[in-house]
Amino acid sequence: MGKVYRLDDMPYTDLVKGAKSRLIAGEKLLVSFIEMEPNMVFPLHRHESEQVMIVVEGSMMQTLGNMTVKVSKGDVLVIESNELHGGQVSEEGCKAIDIFVPPREDYLKLVREKRF
Repeated sequence: MGKVYRLDDMPYTDLVKGAKSRLIAGEKLLVSFIEMEPNMVFPLHRHESEQVMIVVEGSMMQTLGNMTVKVSKGDVLVIESNELHGGQVSEEGCKAIDIFVPPREDYLKLVREKRF
């Protein structure tokens, strides 16, 4: 059965220094409402999950493998399974919605710890 969440009632989870998120998990996907501080660096990493990033505010330089692209409000970025990626946030910061399929196990653990 489905469930309704009120985003403002969801707790923040620190992901890396300078990035926090509200995480909501379904059975087969996980959604991250991420807020990244100005000029922070999101370290290069990879995960099994495919990822769709929808930039809703601000911008960042995003590295995908050996390519770097600027993503800004309104851009949608698709990251393949196990693709190396990370980024440098702009001076204005960046907010995005990340969708992970299947759910990232490390983030699921964080959701379980924050459950209320």
